[in-house]
Amino acid sequence: MSTTPMQSRKEPLRSGMTLKSDSGKTYRIEELLTHGGKTALHVYRASAEGKPYVIKNMILGESEYQLNLQNLVSCSPNVRSVTDTFQSLEMFVYPFMDGDLLRLNIKPNNILIDYDESPEKQITINRVQISDLEDTVIAPPGKWLRGPLCGNAIWRSAESWARSRQNQSSDVFSFGIVMIYARVNELVFRVTDDQLNADDSWRYLLRRHLSYFFGRRQPQRFPRTYWGRKSFLRALIGLVGTFGPEDPRQPLERWNYLEPDLRDLVGKMTNLDPAKRITAREALQHPWFSHSA
Repeated sequence: MSTTPMQSRKEPLRSGMTLKSDSGKTYRIEELLTHGGKTALHVYRASAEGKPYVIKNMILGESEYQLNLQNLVSCSPNVRSVTDTFQSLEMFVYPFMDGDLLRLNIKPNNILIDYDESPEKQITINRVQISDLEDTVIAPPGKWLRGPLCGNAIWRSAESWARSRQNQSSDVFSFGIVMIYARVNELVFRVTDDQLNADDSWRYLLRRHLSYFFGRRQPQRFPRTYWGRKSFLRALIGLVGTFGPEDPRQPLERWNYLEPDLRDLVGKMTNLDPAKRITAREALQHPWFSHSA
């Protein structure tokens, strides 16, 4: 009996089911790692020939695009790309890493770490990979996306909230926020659940953007990125006015609990003006990385 992609997404696949891939390999579904909800983008732990794998539902109609995109970066050891497919079901197969068990667009659970821990609690990192390329779009040099609300709200850049121009610099911003979380276990944009789920959740989250990363710019000198939407610019200016002596801003440069070099690096990665952020290559050349190594 044949199965259509839509039929396969009504309910998650059951543990113990077996599927034959396009390469002819037989995979056994071991457990459901993430229920995709209404999107039906379920994630499974599977096994084949004694090895563990991850199987993911793709966005319907995008599997060919994603396959071509992932083939472009498959040679990189720091990117986890597809290794097998179920084209008729629009499902991709990936190598399994321990990080897949952490179910917490760039955010911490998209950074997978394969490591060993000795009896003395010494950790040896074997490899690190970026995963979840299913949400990836290639922006050619000098080009950008405009219109979509990209990424997770907790890690999203201000220009994405504005649905303005977004490119690699937006990822640099998100990675800077991830670095704060990784070093001091602080989710800087984690507002309350009520605020996060509110219709105007942007108001609470962007207020934190302004509190931490606005610098000393005056409201009328917001980055040109935001000028295309006057309503968004007015909203930002209005939020700046909500700070005062009893509820002052908490700029990054005053976060003394961060190492000075890390504070400098994150500040350059989270500049609210995307055009003034450092690039990923420039970030890797920052003294903090050499000192940390």
